[in-house]
Amino acid sequence: MRALLGLLGVISIWASPGRHDLHVSYSRLVLDGRTVACRIRLFHDDLQLALRAAGGRPDLRLTDTDRADSLFSGYFQSHVRMLGDGTPIALHVTASGMEPDAAAQQIVWYVLEGTVGDSVQRLTILNGVLFDAFADQQNIVQLLRLPGEKRQTFYFTASDPREQRLVIGH
Repeated sequence: MRALLGLLGVISIWASPGRHDLHVSYSRLVLDGRTVACRIRLFHDDLQLALRAAGGRPDLRLTDTDRADSLFSGYFQSHVRMLGDGTPIALHVTASGMEPDAAAQQIVWYVLEGTVGDSVQRLTILNGVLFDAFADQQNIVQLLRLPGEKRQTFYFTASDPREQRLVIGH
């Protein structure tokens, strides 16, 4: 599993130091046999705003020691839809952290893990994270299928929130 998590990688989301005008999240989704692992990265201030509203906690502060994993897990499950052959794929937070990106923006990241059926043929995804907070929100999901390192990128926008499907050939 450590090797799988190493493949989740990182990305810097470019913005000017201290603020950003771009509302974007980046996820790396790895499908390896029955194991699904996802690392999602979001701007700290954007996520904090959304979690305050979702949790009814206007005083919520995401910190290095408290990233509200449980609250984020519920938020993620209600805003991200993943199906393997029509069956929901449940992902649960297994790790989280905070770090600055290359432009000195504070980024919050979560690793979520779950399982799928033995031979998933169709994968359906809708990543609606932060669509409720920003009309210009964009979510990028890069799927890496192992073995073979087959890659597929999905792009979701708040202005066009539709599921996307992928037929997986074995």
